This record gives sequence, C-alpha cells and structure tokens, in this order.
Amino acid sequence: MHRLIVIARCAGEHRPDILSEAPIIYSDKVRLVFIDGSYMDIRYPLDTKYSFHWQRKNEIFRVDTAPHHRELSTYPRHMHMGKEECVIEDTVTRINNTIEENVRCMLEFAHKKLKNS
Repeated sequence: MHRLIVIARCAGEHRPDILSEAPIIYSDKVRLVFIDGSYMDIRYPLDTKYSFHWQRKNEIFRVDTAPHHRELSTYPRHMHMGKEECVIEDTVTRINNTIEENVRCMLEFAHKKLKNS
C-alpha cells in the first residue's frame, strides 16, 4: 500500500493541471483521471515490475515490464503505442528510476499528448 500512496502523492503534486480529480487508490493500483476524461492505471508491485496503462478514447498507451518482446533493446520494458499490437521500445521510463521518477516521466508523456490534441 505504501507504493500506491507514493504514486498518488507524486501524481497529485507533479501534474495537478492535467488531473480532473484526486488520484484514486485501489488495492492494487492508482487510477489517474485526466482532464479529457481518459484515465491511467498505475501498478507498481516491485521496483522492477510495473505497468502504466492509459486508456484514451479508442487508443491505449501502456508501458510495462511483462517479460515478452525480447527483440526490443529495452527488454523487458516496452510500450504499446496507440493499440495493443503496436509494440515499441520504451523511451519513457527507466528500470533503474525510482517510482517517483517513472511516474513523473509518464505524466510528462501524458501532458504532451493532452496538449497536442
């Protein structure tokens, strides 16, 4: 639960301008609801195992560390860009970052996308 509190606090402090409400803490994730009505679910059970899933209209953007896509140089990190089957190298998070650093990186990614839509 401590990790989830850290994530919620970091998101609320770093980018409150793109959130439509306070971060919601569930038993296994934090949900961020953005100003356009989309949401991001953040799961972070271990320092090296995490998932940021942003559901936006008919698009998804997800960074996760599920151990597949060995062909990518950022393995096990990878990103689903726009749709589930479009998998690319993760250029947003880093495996050695702190939880807070990766949350901030993902919020900056979301901020840029929200600003350009």
